[in-house]
Amino acid sequence: MPDRPRVLVVGPLPPPLGGVQLLVEMLLRSSLSRDHNLRVVNTSKGVLRWAVETPTWRTVPYFVRDLFALAAALARFRPDLVIVHAAPSPSILRDWVFMLLARSWGCRVVCHYRGTLHTRFPSAETRFGRAAGRMIMRPAHRVIALGPTYRARFAVAWKRDGIEWSPNVADVAALRRVAGDPRGPWLAPGERGVLFMGRLSRPRGIDVLFDAIPAVLARHPEARIVLAGVAETAAQEPRLRAEVARRGVAERVTFLGSLEGAEKARAWASASVFVAPSRIEAFPLVIPEAMACGVPMVVSAVGAIPDFVRDGEDGFLVPPGDPAALADRIGRLLDDEPLRQRIAARLRERATREFDIEVAADRVRSILRDVLQERGRR
Repeated sequence: MPDRPRVLVVGPLPPPLGGVQLLVEMLLRSSLSRDHNLRVVNTSKGVLRWAVETPTWRTVPYFVRDLFALAAALARFRPDLVIVHAAPSPSILRDWVFMLLARSWGCRVVCHYRGTLHTRFPSAETRFGRAAGRMIMRPAHRVIALGPTYRARFAVAWKRDGIEWSPNVADVAALRRVAGDPRGPWLAPGERGVLFMGRLSRPRGIDVLFDAIPAVLARHPEARIVLAGVAETAAQEPRLRAEVARRGVAERVTFLGSLEGAEKARAWASASVFVAPSRIEAFPLVIPEAMACGVPMVVSAVGAIPDFVRDGEDGFLVPPGDPAALADRIGRLLDDEPLRQRIAARLRERATREFDIEVAADRVRSILRDVLQERGRR
């Protein structure tokens, strides 16, 4: 068997089980590991509530740690190619340094960029943001964006070729393995779960959901709002619970906290509807997870979401910040069980065909092959 290409992955691994951490871990478990000799520089902070885009005093020590780990891996592993999983906002400067270091070592570089169009730095919408994007992405031989719209917009804004796209995906088989009662102990007989999965924050639209809850319950008193996730800080959690109580709906809202493994799969299996009323979003991992479990969705039409979620076929798209529209579409899905079942069947089929981890592995494999072949020709 010929030597496999050596590929160094720079990105976070669990814990915590955030979106990027899960995707990096899934790719390492995929068929990519059979075709490539993979190693990882783990940049995880290991902190559940850490937001990589929010600098703190710990940012510099973590950066120094990761930079030295990358330098050591380049010297010892001698990779042919380096994949840097990059986040938007100020943290992109850290990832730019990683790409420069890998490029200076003679490696081919792929930037798997998980940023959105709305960020100020880098950006596709302001002169400074576009200039920053061109500079930051210059060390990368290829850039992978989250969807076709992002690919097109970034290509124009950054005046470059070599931008591909690959959406977030899910471990479909693992999510469908639910032992025991799939309803979960948080649902009483006759109740139907409306699931929010993600960070309990204003950018993710948690306040929009709170505004929609009274109208949902007035139309469907059997609904239970299930919140799976944590707030940005521990101090915000009691305030969220107090806000639910102030609105008089605490009896119909369940806080599950951060879920992993079988408990997370059970939360998906027990849901009748999934909601993601984000104000700001790219293409969150929770959408392919909902598809894998056949959960009809009501999600904001932001970021790359409209590239992949078809209104009326996969659920409903709603304007961001519109609690009335959110409540109405949740009610429509709970009103019409045949519609819910048709959507659920469609989502399960689409997840297997379009959003399984091996689909992403095939996309990434093709990109890596092209980049490595370019090196050979040169």
